[in-house]
Amino acid sequence: MRRRNHNKFTKKRHSKKGMLACALAAASIFALFYLTGVSVLQKGNGGAYLGSIGILALFTAFLAFVYAVKSMREEDAFRVFPAVSLALSILAAGAWTALYVTGFIF
Repeated sequence: MRRRNHNKFTKKRHSKKGMLACALAAASIFALFYLTGVSVLQKGNGGAYLGSIGILALFTAFLAFVYAVKSMREEDAFRVFPAVSLALSILAAGAWTALYVTGFIF
């Protein structure tokens, strides 16, 4: 006969650093789309203001990556938020880096 109760009670919790890293990475990706849209509307003449916010968002993506790696090392924590935030922070940092490298080359 099969058991009907499949509940597992553990002391695992969601990682607070993982949640913070996920929020920072999402904010960096949002800033990427928003600032790109504003720059397109201004036909590339956004100025230093948009560039400085972009640099801040790049550093935010790197900070999210650091928090994501630290949260992956936590014991007794679920790995959902750290894994998602690691993927998002790599995506955000890669996109910002590619944008700035492309801007310096062309």
